[in-house]
Amino acid sequence: MAAIRLWFAALTRREQRLVGVAGTLTAFLVAIFGIFLPVLSTIDQAKIDHDEAVQRHGRIIATVDAAQQQETGPRSTATADIDLLITQSAAEKGFDLIKSGNSAPGQVSFRIDQARAPALLVWLTELEGQNVAVRSVALRPGANSTVTVDAQLQMSAP
Repeated sequence: MAAIRLWFAALTRREQRLVGVAGTLTAFLVAIFGIFLPVLSTIDQAKIDHDEAVQRHGRIIATVDAAQQQETGPRSTATADIDLLITQSAAEKGFDLIKSGNSAPGQVSFRIDQARAPALLVWLTELEGQNVAVRSVALRPGANSTVTVDAQLQMSAP
């Protein structure tokens, strides 16, 4: 340490300032790129991992619920009105349906502006277990990792 002090003292005033500025800039860059940015990256990754875990949890719960419903016996939704069935089921899953009025009897066409793709696909799979066939579905990417959905469903024979 004494050798560094002697070296620094031997420098001219201008060289001492330049070495001081270089040291300050080096410390600043190390703080930014060595500490601050890695911490922010870790926080962002933790948020993404948490969101994926919540979605996985929802899929697991939906799968368990579907398995428990299958164990309880046959469903009586085959004769239910498809509009009522789809509307109630979507509301339970948190989807906001926008229905179109040009559907044939036993069919329903709808649009969902924002939906998480995994949750939507689990919901459509559950509906197929309730004798509702998917005639067509179009998924378009939306904001915040969501999709916009246009779908047409039809009641099928049990």
